Amino acid sequence: MTMSEEDEPSLEYIKGYNQGYQLSKHDPELLDKILQAQAKEGDNEYIKAMRHGQGQHQQEKMVAEMKAIRERQKQIIRRKR
Repeated sequence: MTMSEEDEPSLEYIKGYNQGYQLSKHDPELLDKILQAQAKEGDNEYIKAMRHGQGQHQQEKMVAEMKAIRERQKQIIRRKR
């Protein structure tokens, strides 16, 4: 099954998603300021994509933190044996 053109994200969406992801990673404070300023005017496709990119980065960060916690717990258990 192939994606129809309707299912494919627009170039504007892709650019916004990538910029939201990168800003979330490298300058989250700036991203928050941009999104807060834009909230007064309402979200367009680009801003929605930036929010999705931010969410993806935050989710990946959370998963990495959870893995690190699990690894530390395993090390503590090994030391107790």
